[in-house]
Amino acid sequence: MKFAKNIQLKIDESRQLENLSLLVAIYSFAVWHVIFWTSRWTGSDSFHLLLLPYMIIFILSIATYTLGFFGRKAAIEEEDRLLLEKRKEKKALESGEDVLFSAARTLSRYKKYCPYTISMLNFIIIAVTLSVFWYLWTKRVDVPFPVKPPQAAFISIVMALASLFFGIFCIGQSREKNFRWLRPLGGWIVLTSILGFLATFAIFMYRFDLPVWDRIVKEIIFMTTAVLGIELLLNFIVEFYRPRSMIEERPIFESRLLSLFTEPGGVLKNISDTLDYQFGFKVSRTWLYSFFEKSIIPLIIAWLVVLWLFTCISEVGPGEAGIRENFGKIADVKPLSEGIYFNLPWPFGKMTRIPVNQIQEITIGADRMDEKGELKTPEVILWTVQHYGKEERYIVASEKRAVDKETPVSFLSASFVIQYRARADKVFDFAYRNYDIPHLLKTISEREISKYLVSVDMLKLMSVDKDKAVADLSKRIQASADNMSLGVEIVSLNLHDVHPPVDEVAPAFEEVASARQEKEASILNAKAYENKILPYAIAEAAQRIRSADTARKNAVSISKAEKDRFDKQILAYKTMPEMFKLRTYLEFLEKDCGDTRKIVVGDNNTNNIYIFNFEEKARMDLLDADLGALSDEVNKKTDNGGN
Repeated sequence: MKFAKNIQLKIDESRQLENLSLLVAIYSFAVWHVIFWTSRWTGSDSFHLLLLPYMIIFILSIATYTLGFFGRKAAIEEEDRLLLEKRKEKKALESGEDVLFSAARTLSRYKKYCPYTISMLNFIIIAVTLSVFWYLWTKRVDVPFPVKPPQAAFISIVMALASLFFGIFCIGQSREKNFRWLRPLGGWIVLTSILGFLATFAIFMYRFDLPVWDRIVKEIIFMTTAVLGIELLLNFIVEFYRPRSMIEERPIFESRLLSLFTEPGGVLKNISDTLDYQFGFKVSRTWLYSFFEKSIIPLIIAWLVVLWLFTCISEVGPGEAGIRENFGKIADVKPLSEGIYFNLPWPFGKMTRIPVNQIQEITIGADRMDEKGELKTPEVILWTVQHYGKEERYIVASEKRAVDKETPVSFLSASFVIQYRARADKVFDFAYRNYDIPHLLKTISEREISKYLVSVDMLKLMSVDKDKAVADLSKRIQASADNMSLGVEIVSLNLHDVHPPVDEVAPAFEEVASARQEKEASILNAKAYENKILPYAIAEAAQRIRSADTARKNAVSISKAEKDRFDKQILAYKTMPEMFKLRTYLEFLEKDCGDTRKIVVGDNNTNNIYIFNFEEKARMDLLDADLGALSDEVNKKTDNGGN
């Protein structure tokens, strides 16, 4: 009778296990869909990451439901076996045992092989889900923002409270042997509840414009689930080498880390149970563990006290300036140089270290991070190609023409890199007077750059006035930083690039710049031609002037000489007219008729005509004379004369 009651108790407990695990499965499935369908307006990464633990809860609840189902079937089978034994139907027991009573073997196989499958399945789900989330975070352009933070926080806290209730109930119920599989399920539910409270806090912080908390909670959830996934894999591997004991109660998919805080009995008991399970014998009963259990708390306290006393020692490293505080007040008049110093222990004393030699850098006018969140450093910067993730636009003055009544303005994209460091003589200002020095310095720099660019010419800034702009802006930003008591020194300011906006203005401005360059090239070519031709023209003009002057002088001299000659000729003519005429006649024949053939005829003997050819060469040498021809000619003339 007592055995029958135990069987009925097993049936009832198995049915309760089925109902409870089914309820948890339905709850986790519903919450999973709520998170998925409200993700568009909740806009919180930490809230979205809760999908992963709820998937694990769903799988564990289905596995627990299956265990309860097989346990109930095995208990019913055992009850049927007892009924058959009472009826003494031994023949039925002997012949049909393998066919009629197989639920117990199915339950045994399920308990033996299912934990390995669940462990690896949970690890794969964690790894794949975290990888998908990581990929989506790196590829997205805009970070989500809750549309309705109060409503999203309300949904998150309701789910967290419900999960806390289910988790505590499952952990409490898992004290019973037949409900042992509810313990890992309850541990994951409690963990999800805690993560849900953190996600609620992160969502609520959006109301105060503090999105950084969502990133922090997101990283906490990501790292927590990643560690639990790695633990599942390690448990799966270690299980093959762990010594076996007679009673195997702990399934391998149960997290030892979660059990330290969720299992009833305290942390030390959980540690001892974990060691007993891993080593296969009662480690907690050894004298070493008993001594460790008694002295662990004093040792931890002493260790914490020693660590706390070590906070009295502070070091100021090279290139740093230290500020010692006691009870929130500065203890020294001047900053401390490098060395080791003593102060009150934390939280009563504090040593603030300021890196006075460390060069820090901020970028103005351009966001170097691209859409993927990677640093973009282009090798070649072109006006018409987007070379940064995002560029600011500044208003600058343009060249004023004669027809313009007012100075025209243009948009200009420019990026500045400012390097600065803390001033050694202004360490207190750098440390205490202002909050978030880089952001404040960036704001001051943007203001001074905007004011300066309005007053400069665009084309000059892009060409010949770059160095002047860098020097002026460095002085202005340093003066503004000193007025705000930032305690920083501007080490350098670099103008990386300056150009028209890339999207629409750059192509048109490139055409204008090309036309201006062609104009300048034409002007330079004309000047080169001028420099080449002008000296020749000047030389030629000087030559012509000198030639004209020489011709004038020659003409005057010749005219004067002609006049003198004419005067002398008149005088000669008056003196001897006949002789002058004869001489003039002979000069005429000599000069003007030099190339004309002349025939001289005597006025008395007109019969004899002598022809003299003065064009032939005169033979001055007698050896070259042709005496035979000359003799024949003389004889011929003699004969003619005799006749």
